[in-house]
Amino acid sequence: MTERLTQLLHDEATGLVPPPPDAASVIGAGRRIRQRRRVTGAVVATVAAVVVTSVGVGLLGGSPEARDVGPTSPDAATPAPAAYGVGSDVHVGDRVAQVPDTVHSLHYTSVGVLVRSNPNGGASDGSGPESLTLVRWDGSTEDLGTIPEGVGPATDPARDVYVLAEPEGDGFVAVVRDAGTGEVVQTVPLPDLPPSYWEVPPLTLDADRLFVGYRTKTAVVDLATGETSIAEGLDGGMQLVRGGHVVAGDGESLSVLDAATGQPVLDVEVEPGTAPYGMLSPDGRFLRVVRQDLPPGAEDVMQVYDVSTGSVQEFAGSDGWGWTSDGDPFRVGGGTLTRCEADTGDCTDSPAPGGPGTNADVRLGGMTYES
Repeated sequence: MTERLTQLLHDEATGLVPPPPDAASVIGAGRRIRQRRRVTGAVVATVAAVVVTSVGVGLLGGSPEARDVGPTSPDAATPAPAAYGVGSDVHVGDRVAQVPDTVHSLHYTSVGVLVRSNPNGGASDGSGPESLTLVRWDGSTEDLGTIPEGVGPATDPARDVYVLAEPEGDGFVAVVRDAGTGEVVQTVPLPDLPPSYWEVPPLTLDADRLFVGYRTKTAVVDLATGETSIAEGLDGGMQLVRGGHVVAGDGESLSVLDAATGQPVLDVEVEPGTAPYGMLSPDGRFLRVVRQDLPPGAEDVMQVYDVSTGSVQEFAGSDGWGWTSDGDPFRVGGGTLTRCEADTGDCTDSPAPGGPGTNADVRLGGMTYES
């Protein structure tokens, strides 16, 4: 009897094929909580889990197709590369790719960098339709056609899609496309609310939530369910939500809010009259703060706050800093790339062959530019 039961259990287990882990999602989530000095252990644990799962599938007789988890670059074991554009050149780490005309803006995804470019020197005012190109982490490119002038793609560095608001009938729909092919994967109607300052509602993608800016309200579309709600505590206009956080300020104060509730997560102490400006890292873990009106004799510095702990690091000079997709500040100038660790303040210089001079018009990853 015992032998028979054992055989039945073995036969049943042989037919089971555990679903493969979504590697891009796992790595994206890992980056959100990555602590620089613990990354090695975290990666070993993640890799071990994937290996154990793969071995288990092999032992249970699963097919190779069932184990295909797709691309996961850049490697989570190493820091994400700095990405920036100069003219028609797009630098991703030590790789250089070419896009049509002049780079306008760069948008991080899990499969590479989406680049907007146009023949108007990178400015969208009067440019007409703009080219959209995926520059993969290995430097290869994919032509994704054109998008309307002044309409930027909404992306999340942990996701392999981008979203555009497109007219349909008397309103708009959110069209979700595969970042690697441009193919439509989902279409979701957008609320019919009074428009803000733009003819097309501005979008921000944060995981499965799409934030849509209107005149006095911000709508939230759950892409997993299609349900729409109004974000509590958020005004209208363009709300740049990253990692579940959003920056709020009135020129005299600065805070980071929970985008779901509108409740403060971090309050920043600022000097009166300095007009502080804040921008979140693409993963929402860090806040960059610069003072736009410096008093005489004040040192020009950029402060980077850890949103979860409130700890702060200072970096010399407030201009010309971008973000990597995993939250490290970097700057480029004079043929040198300076990359710093947001949580420790440590910086490393490396050559930037063919990179811009100190006065070059460079477009930096993780930053926003005019629509």
